Amino acid sequence: MFGDGLAIRDEFDNVFMDYRDESQVTLEIRWNDRITYDGTWENNLFNFFTKVTPKLTADLKKPFRLEGMQRIDETPVHKAVREAFVNLIIHADYLLDAGTLKVIKHADGFEFTNPGILKLSIEDIYRGGNSKSRNPRMQTMLRMIGFGDNAGSGFPAILSAWENEGWIKPELKEDTRLNQVTLTLKMVYANEEEMKEDRNFNQKNERSLKEVLKEVLVAKDYEKMFPIIEYLEGNLVISTQIAEQLTGRSSATAWRYLKKLVEAGVIEPDGNTNNVGYRKIFP
Repeated sequence: MFGDGLAIRDEFDNVFMDYRDESQVTLEIRWNDRITYDGTWENNLFNFFTKVTPKLTADLKKPFRLEGMQRIDETPVHKAVREAFVNLIIHADYLLDAGTLKVIKHADGFEFTNPGILKLSIEDIYRGGNSKSRNPRMQTMLRMIGFGDNAGSGFPAILSAWENEGWIKPELKEDTRLNQVTLTLKMVYANEEEMKEDRNFNQKNERSLKEVLKEVLVAKDYEKMFPIIEYLEGNLVISTQIAEQLTGRSSATAWRYLKKLVEAGVIEPDGNTNNVGYRKIFP
């Protein structure tokens, strides 16, 4: 938590700390700001936390509010973002062979990833009331200076802050293959997300088969398969024999083309294995 960076890495060379601001990335710019091991700071957990937290909350709105004569510059959203960062530190497994404490700032939210799997079920975490940190001493250290809570109310506080803003529900994901947990906090209004999904669905159904396949197939495949695509514009069913005739290719190649269209979600097998045809799914 407070040690010398070199000594920490001698003991825990498997753990990596990384913060990236990707709120204004482009094709040429991968990140706008980054804090990682670069020799300019003593890289222990406390310094990582205190350097990154202000960067995470710098752009959050601060409505003017007074308590007595004192202005209050923190909102529940500020506290929720900080709570998410505290959770990343106290629940990380620092003894795994490899892992990254990763904090990413996006234009529309935040992403916190720590090595180690959950010690409680996701349902219990969302419900709150229980606390089972992997590093209770780190939890106590942070709590004693006003960060975090060990009464099982930390995650519900995050949920409450996001719900009060009308944003989509925070998403907690456990990846047992990579041994890591990711919490995604999106500052996107729930109804806006639903409208966006509806809009995308409608746009997809309004586009022609050719337009969709231009996006999912590489150019050379699209050109070779164009006779099949044209045929499917006006027909519901196609066979390997028809595909073979249309393209002038072997039956094996024609079958491979049809398989690509199955993978693209355009057609599906229709019939038994001896006389299989393919029925169009896409409108």
